[in-house]
Amino acid sequence: MPNCLNKSSRRPRTTRPRSTLDFAQIGGLSHHIKTLKELIIFPLLHGNLYSHFNIKAPRGVLFYGPPGTGKTLVAAALANEINQENLGKVSFFHRKGADCLDKWVGESEKKLKDLFDKAAKASPSIIFFDEIDGLAPVRSHRHDHVHCSVVSTLLALMDGLDENCGVVVIGATNRLDALDPALRRPGRFDKELYFAMPSTEARKEILQVHTKTWTHQPSPELLNHLANITVGCCGADLQALCAEAVLCCTKRLYPNIDKMEGTLRVKIDPHKIVVEEIDFLNARLNVIPSSQKIGTKMRQLCPILRPLLERQINNIVSHVQAIWPHFLNARYKYVMGSNRYAGRIILVGSNKQGLSTHVIPGLLQILEHLPCYVLDISTLGENEFYNVRKDLPSLLVLSRVDEWWDHIEECDQISIAATLEDIHAGVPILTIASCREELPLKLHDFFYNNCSVTLKIEDPTEKERGQFFSPLFFDESRLSLHKVLLTSKNLNSVKNSLRNQIAAKNVFRGLRALRNPNLYANGWCYRLRSGGKQDKSRSQGNSELLSIIKQCSRNFVSNRKCTAKC
Repeated sequence: MPNCLNKSSRRPRTTRPRSTLDFAQIGGLSHHIKTLKELIIFPLLHGNLYSHFNIKAPRGVLFYGPPGTGKTLVAAALANEINQENLGKVSFFHRKGADCLDKWVGESEKKLKDLFDKAAKASPSIIFFDEIDGLAPVRSHRHDHVHCSVVSTLLALMDGLDENCGVVVIGATNRLDALDPALRRPGRFDKELYFAMPSTEARKEILQVHTKTWTHQPSPELLNHLANITVGCCGADLQALCAEAVLCCTKRLYPNIDKMEGTLRVKIDPHKIVVEEIDFLNARLNVIPSSQKIGTKMRQLCPILRPLLERQINNIVSHVQAIWPHFLNARYKYVMGSNRYAGRIILVGSNKQGLSTHVIPGLLQILEHLPCYVLDISTLGENEFYNVRKDLPSLLVLSRVDEWWDHIEECDQISIAATLEDIHAGVPILTIASCREELPLKLHDFFYNNCSVTLKIEDPTEKERGQFFSPLFFDESRLSLHKVLLTSKNLNSVKNSLRNQIAAKNVFRGLRALRNPNLYANGWCYRLRSGGKQDKSRSQGNSELLSIIKQCSRNFVSNRKCTAKC
């Protein structure tokens, strides 16, 4: 009886791709689609070209990148795209990494062989291994002989594919370092495609794809706005955003829909559902970007802090644009014959100036099209730092390196320094290091002797501080302080209102909310406590408020000089 169950469970399954899915329904991956057409569809259309030159067509493609970026979607659409070219029906075999594993000795290898035999009989066919790192992990002494045998069998089966079998193998993984290196050589997986987190333009294309069938489609202005505020969202997040927006719109138009049961159930007319901007914004609050789940530091600059720190980020970007403009070109990786050289930037500043908490995450958001590797105290135990050269061009960030450098072992220091020295001038890697004053001595040769750029983070100017404090008085959506100031007829009433304990608590609570970059308003906090000194001459209305803002800007200092705390 167990043998019968085992035989039925290992019976190969033939699956067909979704009939309506094609490349037209995939947004933000135009280069990947073009590459797949050249690697797979072109050999099927022009097989005589390969036979004339006695060369083999590519038989394997490896997809890698963060989860939710479209790896499985592209593989499924590829088979339908081939069917549309009138090349015959293409069979699509979709297997998870664990589907081919079995508890019985030798059964996993037999499953793999049966799968390749079935694909060869149903050729042309595509075998798609999702999460292939679970099927073919790195062979080492930590794994038993069963895993090593499965990997060896997969390698042998891929070597047995010839140009006439009509079988293409596609693998997908989000852990490229966990995959056995023997699979990555030409002849097995001939091409590797990196599926990065979508850029702003790619996010707009993805939103257009998901909303193009709607009766009332979002306007181009709304799509641009949604693409800008969905930083760190992958394609799956954007699909969930559109679905959540429809649900929010339905709840807004039918507020009692959750309470209706049985015969009292409300009939919803889909034609009356018009998804508006407020629905997308409410849905955005319920969708957590994937970048936050995987722990990346990429983050859009907070609108409240933009007046204080936007100039610092623009200064860094302008230097990159002037010296290494290729790092700002999202298409640079695919440009033929382009210059490839490294870049090095040293950012000097205090954490109280928002360098590590706001400036660097905002810079990473601008460079979101580059694979990013961050080395700080929380990632020292991971091996991702040593994979920085596996996907070029890329971005390497050494965050607050002077704080943790002396606390690691000397062998780790030598290993990090040696890895950096291997990044010569011809390797397109942009390395950014942040420190308070000066880099560690062992990193001097890499940075200071290789034409690096040193930028010092400056304190906000008086004008920037004024722009920071202006919403505190004029923007009704920020704090309740504007009600106190705008309804007061003169400065005496302002003083009396500020002396009120309830108003003072609201003011202090608002200032704490605005204190994210650890920058304080020393003089302004003191004036709120004591009521301030009334100036001799002061006009009423907005002139009084502008004078207060100007005084706040002058007294606005960094945390190093601050003695008062809210």
